[in-house]
Parts: sequence; C-alpha cells; structure tokens
Amino acid sequence: VGDCCCAPMLHMDKLAYFRIKELKDILHQLGLPKQGKKQDLIDRVLALLSDEQGQRHHGWGRKNSFTKEAVAKIIDDIYSRKMQIQSAPDLATRSHTGSDLFRPKDEVNDSFQPQPVTKVRCICDSKLLNDNMIQCEDDRCHVWQHMSCVLVPDKPTEGVGPEVPPHFYCELCRLSRADPFWVTTGNPLPPLKFMSSGVANDGTSVLQTVEKTFQLSRADRETVQRSEYDLQVWCILMNDKVQFRMQWP
Repeated sequence: VGDCCCAPMLHMDKLAYFRIKELKDILHQLGLPKQGKKQDLIDRVLALLSDEQGQRHHGWGRKNSFTKEAVAKIIDDIYSRKMQIQSAPDLATRSHTGSDLFRPKDEVNDSFQPQPVTKVRCICDSKLLNDNMIQCEDDRCHVWQHMSCVLVPDKPTEGVGPEVPPHFYCELCRLSRADPFWVTTGNPLPPLKFMSSGVANDGTSVLQTVEKTFQLSRADRETVQRSEYDLQVWCILMNDKVQFRMQWP
C-alpha cells in the first residue's frame, strides 16, 4: 500500500487529448501562466498533480492553493464537456469558410429566438427565392438556401439534381455543433464558398485560396479584446459525410 500514481497518468492522457485552447482554460482556472507550447502547458498542470516539492520546484507552491483533487476535477470537467459532442444524421455538401466571434457556450443564454417565416441566407449571397430551396431544420435558424449551392453530389451527373437529405442543417448550424465549447455571437465576415480550381496535369489537387477584407466595428474590437472571446476563422467540407466537424482549425 502506498501513494497511488495512476491518477496523474490518467490525467496525462486527457491533457494530451486537449487542444491548446482547453489547456489554457485549465490554466486560467488555476491562475497559472498560459504562455508556451502545448507540452509546456501540460507540464504546468501536471506539476500540480505531483507532490508539493514539484509545485515548489515550478515556483507555484505559494501562489496556488488548489489541491490535487481540485485540479483533477477541473481536468475531468473540461474533458467531459469536450466529449459531449452531439451526433446527428449525415449530410453531404462543398468546401467553405467564414469568420465568427465566439464565446464559451456555458456563458451564453440559450433562449429560443424565433426567426422570420421566410429568411434566405445562402453561401452564394443571393436573397432571391426560387423553386429549389431547402430549409435548415434548427429551431433557432430555419433559413432557406438554394439546393444548387449547398447540396453537392459526390459524383455529379448531368441532368440529375442533387439528392435531398432527410435532415438538413446550414453551414453555421453545422459549425455550432462541431465545437461544444464555443457559441457564435457575431459574423464579421459571412460564409464564403471556395470555387473548384480543377485538377493539375499530374492529377494533384490545385491549391484553393480566397482573400476577403472585413471591418470590425468599435464594439467588435472591444469584444475581441476580452479574454472570454475569440475571433476564429474556420473551414468545413460541404459534402463531408461527418456532418458536424471542421476541416480546420
């Protein structure tokens, strides 16, 4: 019988699974510095799970009053939140990007706000209705989009329209489900669609790029300077078989 060392090892596995953002969240709650590479951040947290000598060695013994159990609970709570990613039916559609202002989901009032009866918001930027529209089924969204813009078959067949999926979510609602930690509070730049550049002579894909400028309002600039907000740029594959995930970051 002796001191158990399995807890730090289990938490090491969890810490290695975290992104830098989650590691910084842990360090923020612990009142520790958030600078450094990923391994530096992991080591900083693990030092608090080791003995008191290890804490003093890292210079945090007097500054930090968290017990090992309290540190472990913070890690477990964030790990549990990270694992609570919603699953939903698959949808297929193309590559596209946007930039959003985000804040942690647990800090946002998730009250229902009904949208207008007919709201068109498509990645083509056209507000026109036509005979081939599809509606996002999220209760807080219900926007209409053009099928020809957002439903892209894996193998296009001339004269055959895209297959309508049993469940459809717009790109912004897909994004909100792809990350369980952050919720969008604004869109300085609306979503953009990459147009295919074709295939090179050697069969490799051609690099796709897009360049856009956008303005941040004074309120937006003040918002992103607050520690609980981020300005994020993201990309999803419209015909991804895994509907709720980002291609990057």
